[in-house]
Amino acid sequence: MDRRFLTLDALRAVGALMVVLTHVGFHTGRYERGWTGAMLAHFDLGVALFFVISGFLLARPWFVASAEGTPPPSTGRYLWKRALRILPLYWVVVAVCLLVVPENSDADLGDWIANLTLTQIYTQDSHAYGLAHMWSLCTEVAFYLALPLVVRLLTPRNRLALRRVLVVSLLLSVGGVVFAAGARTWIAQPFAAEWLPAYLPWFLAGTTLAACSVHPGARTRLDAAARDLAGWWLLALGLFIAACTPITGPMGLSGPPTPAEAALKCVLYGAVAVCVVFPVVFGPELEGPVRRWLASPVPTALGEVSYGIFSIHMFVLLMGMEVLGFEVFADRFWTVLGMTVAVTIPLAALSYTLFERRVMRLRGWRPSLRPSRAPASSERGPAEAEAATSTTAASESA
Repeated sequence: MDRRFLTLDALRAVGALMVVLTHVGFHTGRYERGWTGAMLAHFDLGVALFFVISGFLLARPWFVASAEGTPPPSTGRYLWKRALRILPLYWVVVAVCLLVVPENSDADLGDWIANLTLTQIYTQDSHAYGLAHMWSLCTEVAFYLALPLVVRLLTPRNRLALRRVLVVSLLLSVGGVVFAAGARTWIAQPFAAEWLPAYLPWFLAGTTLAACSVHPGARTRLDAAARDLAGWWLLALGLFIAACTPITGPMGLSGPPTPAEAALKCVLYGAVAVCVVFPVVFGPELEGPVRRWLASPVPTALGEVSYGIFSIHMFVLLMGMEVLGFEVFADRFWTVLGMTVAVTIPLAALSYTLFERRVMRLRGWRPSLRPSRAPASSERGPAEAEAATSTTAASESA
């Protein structure tokens, strides 16, 4: 019986809360306060967590079809479901920020078009106040569009050859790390470091885990290796502590990282995310108190609304600080954090219950690109679970 990956919702919630923490830490000026500040500054690692989970869940139905020799999922239906999950709430948040936030009063038609189409990271001046965190959603949507081509490259003729997946993913990941290292110096565009190639290694880590999870031989060996959840998470903690040191570059507004620092940050963040995700997508699904707690109602519910938490929190954070009269970088960390969480989570829950879930009911309508010929088994489980939440961020992103 295939696994349902019940703990991944909780990891999405962790990623979303990490993003909230890093943004509150920045706006309250906590980044410069020793090790706690360094950790807050590097909680943008939640983006890597989102991207690895997205790569895993979204690619897996294609690998299942390849392994079983059945037709692949419909690309049109896949894109329709992604659009229904991401765009409606995103458009609402964009409209609210551009219409309500005073700092965006000068937004012109070009700004509206760029932000509504998730292309603001490819322009010079379209990053609106309260929407800066949406850069990672732009990157994730670019991956959504590229995924069918990526899977075709990894599994030509719809045949799963694990060695090819590993080799091609490694080569593409090396290229991504090189791009992450040189984007700021090679490309005369201030946001080039936010483009998909710089984060492709994180997505490909997830797709590689997905391919391994449907390959019987690899899955058996990896299930055995993943039993030690504590060991993998301790390794993740050690790698995260290393990433919090100056080897990954300056924090906050101190300046851009060097190429070597950017490359090392990409590698370390990806390694941490893999070490966190690996023992919950392999190994015993609900064995031990940690796995059972991750699959319990509260973490699962937070994971279901994680996309709303990610999307809404920046508006709540900035507007809340203005209402409370708090200056940027003037501390008040705990007050600002409490306010942001206390307002964002209920709003995200209401959004999911009254808006997002109702919109997602339209996913049964299929675009006419071509009908889905895949058997029902390839559309259940992780694919449907992911469609009910986000990623990237996650997915969702920071």
